[in-house]
Amino acid sequence: MTSPFPLRKSALGAAALPFGSASPAAAQSAQVTLDIQGRDFTGTIPITTGPRPVFDGTLCDAGSDSSTPITALVDASDKFEFNVQSRYDQALKDFVVTAIDVDEADSAHRWNIYVYDALVTNGGCHTAVTSGDKINSPWSRIGVICPRK
Repeated sequence: MTSPFPLRKSALGAAALPFGSASPAAAQSAQVTLDIQGRDFTGTIPITTGPRPVFDGTLCDAGSDSSTPITALVDASDKFEFNVQSRYDQALKDFVVTAIDVDEADSAHRWNIYVYDALVTNGGCHTAVTSGDKINSPWSRIGVICPRK
């Protein structure tokens, strides 16, 4: 599959892609917008997501069978064929994103998660999102922006 995700250094604007499904759980799936703002990898992705196993097979469902910022990122990664790397943080008991495509965290930059412009401090798999939410993933901050209605 050729990725329709034209997100490289010159693509500073948002890429409008149709909503799609990457195998989310039907009952608690959510249509969200994932906004990735990296140095070399940038774009906006509408995606349908749901609770699911991520990275090492750990269930990511906010403890309540819900969609999360991490499931949105992993579903977008699967659907549009870009790389996401993480490490498990024992203190958070959650995953920390270490790279999205070519933009890797280092001593000067990291990926954080934002929902409604508020930094998520309890972890991306411990935070529930619902349909209409916007997840922001900027490099130096990974984001999940979810505009509430």
